Formats: sequence, C-alpha cells, structure tokens
Amino acid sequence: MQGTLGRRGSRGRKTPALIAGLISALLVSLAAASAASAGQPVGFNPDGLPVASCFWTGAFSADNEKTNLAYPGTEVTYWGAKFNAPAGSTLTLKGRYPHARYSSFNAYVNNGTSSSSLHNSQIKPDRHSINPAIPGRNRNAKHRSYTIKVVSGALPSSPAANTLYAAPDPTPDSYQDILYRVYVPDKGRNRSGGTGLPTPSLKLPSGKVIKGQALCNQINSIHYYTAGRLPSSTYNSLVNWPGRDPATNPALSSFSFIKFFNLGLALSRYKTQPEQDAAWASNPVETGTQYNNGDARYMTGAYSFDFGEVLAIRGKLPTTPLTWHGNRKMTRGQLVEWDICGIESLVTTRTYRCLFDQQIPLSKRHRRYVIAFAHPGKRPRNARAKCGVAWLPADPQGDGAGRPDAGLLLTRNVLPSAGFRRSVWNVTSPYDAAQVMGDYYPKGTYMSTRDFESHGCPYRPGG
Repeated sequence: MQGTLGRRGSRGRKTPALIAGLISALLVSLAAASAASAGQPVGFNPDGLPVASCFWTGAFSADNEKTNLAYPGTEVTYWGAKFNAPAGSTLTLKGRYPHARYSSFNAYVNNGTSSSSLHNSQIKPDRHSINPAIPGRNRNAKHRSYTIKVVSGALPSSPAANTLYAAPDPTPDSYQDILYRVYVPDKGRNRSGGTGLPTPSLKLPSGKVIKGQALCNQINSIHYYTAGRLPSSTYNSLVNWPGRDPATNPALSSFSFIKFFNLGLALSRYKTQPEQDAAWASNPVETGTQYNNGDARYMTGAYSFDFGEVLAIRGKLPTTPLTWHGNRKMTRGQLVEWDICGIESLVTTRTYRCLFDQQIPLSKRHRRYVIAFAHPGKRPRNARAKCGVAWLPADPQGDGAGRPDAGLLLTRNVLPSAGFRRSVWNVTSPYDAAQVMGDYYPKGTYMSTRDFESHGCPYRPGG
C-alpha cells in the first residue's frame, strides 16, 4: 500500500488554498520529472522498462507491473518513443496496418497531454496497398503498408496528409514524445496485431538517411516514462476533505459517471458540492492528461462497496465495428471502440480489469447490457454471459492507497461517427452526461449479491 487514510470519520482541516497548492506542485513536479530526462545518454532507462528497439519503449500494458501506468485498457497496448530530432531533419515511420480494431499515433507535451493525433482511418496507404480500417475494405489484405512523417512543430490548422506534429516542450533541451497504440487485436494475433512496429528512418539535412542504432544516437532516443501519480499525502488530504466521509469519498450512494475535463476538476470531486461548482465555473477547459488518447473521451465514476455488495451497471451499447474474431470486412459503428475498466486512484494510476464492447453480452433487442461489478467473493451466481450479464471483478486493492472497498470505474468512447450524438464527446459539462447520452449513459445501482441474483437467469431487469 502506498498510503493509509486513517480511521473512519477522521477529518483533517485542510484549506482549499493548501490543496490547490499541492495540486499545482504536483503538476510542476511532473513537468520537472519529464524535463529531467532531457540531455540524458542515449538509451536512458532508469526504471528498466521493456524495450522493443533502440527507438521504441514498450510494450506498455496493464498486465505488466512496470508498465501499468496512466490507466491503460486491458485490450490496449502501446509503445512510446522519446527523442530530439535535429533541426532540418525528417523522421519517417514505415509500418503495416495491424490486424486490429484501431491503431494510432499521438504526440504529447511533457506533462502527458496529447497535442496531435493520427489514427489508422486517416492514414493513406502506400502505393499498391490498401487501408483495411476503411469500412468495406478487406481486413486481411496482404498489401497493407503505410508511411508517415513526424514533424517537429505545433499542429497547424490544415495538417498535411500522413503527418504527425510532435513539438518538443518549450523547455531547453527537451524532447519529442509520441505513442503508438493498438486496440483490440484480432483473436490469435499478438499485441501489435501481427504486423510488428513501424520502422523509423531519419533523413539528415545533408540528404543522408540513417536507421537503427545510428538513428537513435543521432536523435538521442531514451526510454524514460513517469506516471502522473498523486503523492499519498495529497490524496489523503483530499479523501479527508472537511464535510466528506473519508471511508467513501468521493463516492456517493447514488453512483454516477462524470466526464473527465481536466485534472483540477477531477480532484475537485473530493470536495463539497459548492467547491466543485466553483471549480467548474473557474476552469471549464477540456485538457487531457495521463497520456490520454486524443481520439478518446473518458468518464469516471467513484464507487464504494459501503453502499452495496454489487454495483450493477446498465445501459445501451453503441454499435462498433465487429473485428475481434477476424472478420473479413471492416464495418461501420457509432463508435470505433467502447470499454469499461476498474482502476485505482491517482496514487498508483493502475488498471485492474476491463471489458470492451465485443466482450459484453447484449439483449436481443435494443443492445441493452448489464454489468455486475463486485469483489470476486461477492460475485452473483447469475453474473455470467449465459445469463446475459457481463462480469467485471473489482480490484482487491480498491483505490491502491489503503481502501480496498473504494476506487474508480472508467469508460472511454473512441471516435464517434458523424451522426452519433449520444457519446461522451458531446457532453459539455460535468452535469449533463445523462441528459446528453440518454439510453447510452451507463447507470449504476448498488445492491446486495442476493438482490442481484433475484433477477434470475436470464437476467430480468424488473425481476
């Protein structure tokens, strides 16, 4: 455990100004930690992270303790590259579209905020190849190569085709920072979707092209990533906020998902409602963090099993492309991907378990789902696919900071179609998600294991 919260009912008197200062200090420390790696020797890897090549760090995944950082989905794998390309040079990545639902490149500034992204549907294929991510195309096409350029600079109003804009942070001697993601590889394929990682090459101002270790030496490639973890002392101060119950804070007896807008608003949820309202009024800007995917939008919900043994999540699932079973043709969907995950607090930024769209049983009509979320020892007997119920086990560590019965759920919506207006992307405030999303909003209800089982098999919502 990384922190102990004290006994139930204790109240530490912390002023809003003090907590705001602690949060500001966290953000400064994150930026400083990132900048500290600039100027380090080529291959710098103080934490012993896995390395795919001298250029790519990873794979990052939730099932590796060293790489379970910044809340990865369990159906998602990503690889990172940190470097400083010389002025006037051109970095090129040549790859093959993976046998997977989705892939993308994101560029980041040094606090882990996405500054530009380029996803598989946007990437034009090489000559004589096809892009299998386009609806109607053959997903098993043999010729599936592409080439993109990584440019040092901010995202322009009219981006060039097949170009990722990766501007270094403005601090001196800083680096460019990109991630390559693969979501939902086809069954039987490896984490990269069976096509490996894109290969970098660098064209120098002289016209010479270099690859391999010579390239890494030239761009000072390093393998250094830090999660945006909250110090235990700061987290404990928030959990013990005056007027809130430290055993359950920020969870309430009426569970709800709230869209993530920025770190300050997320942390304000531990405060009283008037303080949350004031935080929203002063800072309504949508800013990602924790190496967010620029093609996704997120909601989180705080839970506590003090309110019930099982949290039943119900809603309507948007349509998504059917790819997991190696489907031959790419299809359309209201979203590219949907998932729900049990995660720990910002003290650890770990993910425990996730379910993505094709793992969730649906009603024969209207695409309704029921998800049972509980500790394994409280699993209802009808929390099984044959009963029409998806089972999501809760983390035995809870928030990862001393409260095994409290933690967070996260759900993400990836790339809604132009005509779908019921996604997290359309939510404009922390208070209108249920109204905007309608039936697609995941609603949570606490109950006992026995009460959940009373709904029978198949599960009857009104049972």
